Amino acid sequence: MKVLQISKFYPPVMGGIESVAWELTEGLNRAGVRADVLCSNQVPRMSHETAASGYTITRAASMGMVLSTSIAPVMARVLRQVNAAYDVIHVHMPDPMAALAIWAAQPRGTVVVHWHSDVIRQRKTLKLYEPLQRWLLARADAIVATSQPYADASAVLQAWRGKIEVIPIGISDNCGLVGSDRADAVRQRFRGRRMVFALGRMTYYKGFDVLIEAAAALPDDCVVVIGGEGELLDQYRALVARRGLAGKVHLLGHINDDELPSHFAACDVFCMPSTVRAEAYGVAMVEAMVMAKPIVASDIAGSGVPWVNVNGRTGFNVPVGQASALADALIGILSNAELRQRLGSASRQRYIDDFHAPLMTERTLNLYRRLARRT
Repeated sequence: MKVLQISKFYPPVMGGIESVAWELTEGLNRAGVRADVLCSNQVPRMSHETAASGYTITRAASMGMVLSTSIAPVMARVLRQVNAAYDVIHVHMPDPMAALAIWAAQPRGTVVVHWHSDVIRQRKTLKLYEPLQRWLLARADAIVATSQPYADASAVLQAWRGKIEVIPIGISDNCGLVGSDRADAVRQRFRGRRMVFALGRMTYYKGFDVLIEAAAALPDDCVVVIGGEGELLDQYRALVARRGLAGKVHLLGHINDDELPSHFAACDVFCMPSTVRAEAYGVAMVEAMVMAKPIVASDIAGSGVPWVNVNGRTGFNVPVGQASALADALIGILSNAELRQRLGSASRQRYIDDFHAPLMTERTLNLYRRLARRT
């Protein structure tokens, strides 16, 4: 069996979809299934790379970004040339350019659509894109949803419920790779205070303004550390200054990949204050679970977030956008070592049971095999 993963970008370009595509591609190759990658480049030239694991990464030349879409029409030509060599085309959505490439290439093999999120914000653009999206879902032999709650709440997916396979996102276990000295260095940077950590792109749906407001109610021996870049970073820094929270809230900007695990290991609680369904899953919560950390998240209706973080078991889910409720939940965990330990242990166990990367690979491979038996 040969598989082609199609993703908007691919590491070292990082994002939620990119990390899933990477985990799956690496996992499939470890399982003895050749899986290659087709994605967009970030520059106007084509490149071909061979990963350390031996698979091929083709990056199609991009003309730039428009409405969060990389304009790489050459992707369609590449797919037409290579698709006959693959038994499965596995495309990660939403990505209009990838959908267009599949429509243009008309692959005869199995097509699996990995549905990471509905298009939430670009409603006007969606009207233009919707016929192509509908065609792709009709063409798909299977649609992978990352959680049952999200699949149930997605109006787009209702017509295709018979094709849906729920496969939770899994990530690699790097817990044993974080030395205590590196975690201690992070704690020392913030003078050993009790630490709330949050991570994500500085964009409209992440709710970091709610977390900043909640920080004002936290005890003075607590610190809120937020990592990530994005268009709202300067606005959030201005909010921190305006609220007089410069000593309590630290917006770090980009954190290098090799430094991220130590920040998860150093914190006492992880927070995901996102506000709308554009936060479909919350992979960063799973990264916190790897490190046995309790979680405080938003109870977003129709999202996978409150499903990933089981209220009362791995942490607490609070009403969306309510800074006071967020602060109360954080204080409750930060002030109770026994509760922190219990929630953290359950968090780590949920990762092992449901979100371990080999489980995602195994479930995906089983899906491919079932689809192959139908043909």
